[in-house]
Amino acid sequence: MLRLETVTDPARWNALVASLPITSALQSWGWGEVKKLSGWVPERVALYEGDALVAAAQLFRRQFVGPLAMLYASRGPALRRVEDLPRVAEALRARAGGAAYLKLEPETGQDALAAPPSFPALSPSETIQPEYTIWLDLRQGREGLLEGMDSMHKRNTKLAEKRVVTTVEGEEAFEEFWALFEETNRRAKLLQHSKEYYRTVLRAMNQPGGQAFICVARLEGKALAAGLFVAFADKVDYLYGGSSRENSNAKAPNGMHWGAITWGLEHGCHTYDLWGVPRQSEGSHAAGIDKFKEGFGGRRVRFPAYDLALSPLYGVVTKALRLRKNWMNYRARGTTRDVL
Repeated sequence: MLRLETVTDPARWNALVASLPITSALQSWGWGEVKKLSGWVPERVALYEGDALVAAAQLFRRQFVGPLAMLYASRGPALRRVEDLPRVAEALRARAGGAAYLKLEPETGQDALAAPPSFPALSPSETIQPEYTIWLDLRQGREGLLEGMDSMHKRNTKLAEKRVVTTVEGEEAFEEFWALFEETNRRAKLLQHSKEYYRTVLRAMNQPGGQAFICVARLEGKALAAGLFVAFADKVDYLYGGSSRENSNAKAPNGMHWGAITWGLEHGCHTYDLWGVPRQSEGSHAAGIDKFKEGFGGRRVRFPAYDLALSPLYGVVTKALRLRKNWMNYRARGTTRDVL
């Protein structure tokens, strides 16, 4: 039987999460502080077998109508090994507190074409975070990464190095990032949180063992592309970004990513996560995003989700949430299809 321990110290929690092989920045303390703005209540639970750490689960509780609620481990839990997931889920029943179900999304990083692990006690389910992404192996070094790009991306990245000035900054660049991010979301008909939400990401993810930064590509002092990145457990995640359609020949988006990749190389990170591509590009609202990200090379990976039903109301709640998401998609883009 696994022993559960609530952890209340940010530095200790982040050290536990970062020590596990299967882990994510979205299981770090800072992300829990961010999600409070959206009504999620975090609880951090370490799970031990004897003295050995088996998992660390940052659980987010979302209250619905009356007593109805769900528990969710965003890109989590952090695990010693994926085979431990069923018994970790079972142990977390003790923290259910009336929730209808527990959703788990461990960041296994399995090959996108491989069948996900199957666990009899857990139901495969829809993810909340993007299910597919592209990982770049930074251990290849600068030249290896350039060689892994398709020929056009390699050319455009080298052009960007000559044409734009790319810098890694903090809050002083937030307004430039926000203007480009809003412009891009309007153009693509994408939903977004409040401005304060993204400012909180930048602040809260600067935490023990982690860092958040904005990478900006400018031409003659004018920001043309900017992204908000977080680094944790030797991995750099591209969470949000935007670009202008002005001076497209400057290849600013390539420059922005190359600047963040260079930062990762300089800080000894092993992975760069381009964060979110569609299951299939054909017919997707995000097909252009997918094509751009694929140009960097790398490996397409998948993070499957699993649900543990905790109540007879599980089916009703999940169907209601799917209908709500369909309506939000339709209102934003005129289709019920998800972007990713």
